[in-house]
Amino acid sequence: MSDAKREGGFALLELIIAMALASLLALWGGSFWMQQAEDAAAQSTGTWLLTLKKAVDQMLVRQADLLVGIVQAEPGGSGYRDIWHPTIAELIAAGHLSTGFPSRPALGYEARVRVFPPQGACLTRGCKIEALVWAQPGAGQLRQANDTNRLGKLLTALEGQGASVHPFLPQRIKGSVVDRPNPPSAELAPLPIGTIAALSFYDSTQYAHFVRQQDLRDTVLKGKLEVAQEISTPADVVAGASLRAGSRISAGEYLQVGALAVEGNVCEAPGLIARGADGNLLSCHQGRWQLSGASFGGVFLTHSWRSCHGNRHLAEFLPWNLGGVSLVNPKTGECNCPAGFSPMLLAAWGFQDHQSGEYRSFMCLR
Repeated sequence: MSDAKREGGFALLELIIAMALASLLALWGGSFWMQQAEDAAAQSTGTWLLTLKKAVDQMLVRQADLLVGIVQAEPGGSGYRDIWHPTIAELIAAGHLSTGFPSRPALGYEARVRVFPPQGACLTRGCKIEALVWAQPGAGQLRQANDTNRLGKLLTALEGQGASVHPFLPQRIKGSVVDRPNPPSAELAPLPIGTIAALSFYDSTQYAHFVRQQDLRDTVLKGKLEVAQEISTPADVVAGASLRAGSRISAGEYLQVGALAVEGNVCEAPGLIARGADGNLLSCHQGRWQLSGASFGGVFLTHSWRSCHGNRHLAEFLPWNLGGVSLVNPKTGECNCPAGFSPMLLAAWGFQDHQSGEYRSFMCLR
């Protein structure tokens, strides 16, 4: 009887030991799988933030001209309610993220983006544009977020491009390529411990010297500018030399002529326009500056058989004005009217005492 009792006691002890070992194995296994799930969520969150960072990289490239002030936002807007704080939904709408990109990562952190105002001579030499992308834990996640093991997993997933607010250095956002104060800008509250971040960057200097559509800068060219189609501008077009157009030039406002000329003086080429000292508009016609739009084209005389350029016969009849008598029209230098004018006969006359022939005087009118 005593032997049976002894054998039952050993069986009970073995059962208790087996159950304890099984419990320890179950506890260890559950803890292991929980850690595996935590590591997977951290890895997924780091990859998620890296994808968001690359999307912001693309956004900085596309919006660089607007961010540095080279152009203004289009009438329909840039697509961002506040271009300095783009949201995930706006990045998806702009095509920088896929349509199904989640708004929160696996760890449930809240994501934010802050584009910093560019510094330097952005309009002339270009400058760097930076944006901080971060994911911060919520109020109920702060204890887990302080776990340095989790931070290590998150930063590993960011492939060396990440930074964090570490429990040992909460006043900095620090990583291998990022070192910024916490908070990153004056209008933001300090980021909580456990926050992970990445820095987006774009250098606009390589394209600063190119002229863009809707460019707000004053553009200076030291060589020729040839345009196959129209040039349209609401502002000034300033040229240090000639400005030529193969077609017409039109202005929606006033056209100001600055060159001065003297009526009657020799001009270089037909079609030139200038203004006189009195403000009247002059045009180059038949080699001389003439009042533009004037209805008077000069006067001239003709003779029935004498040459236009001889005046000795007139001097015989008009001895009181020997030096100033001429048959020619002072506006053309010939006995005719300028182009666009028609001669109107004023008088026909001759001298009875001389065989002088007939003289006729004409006035040129439009």
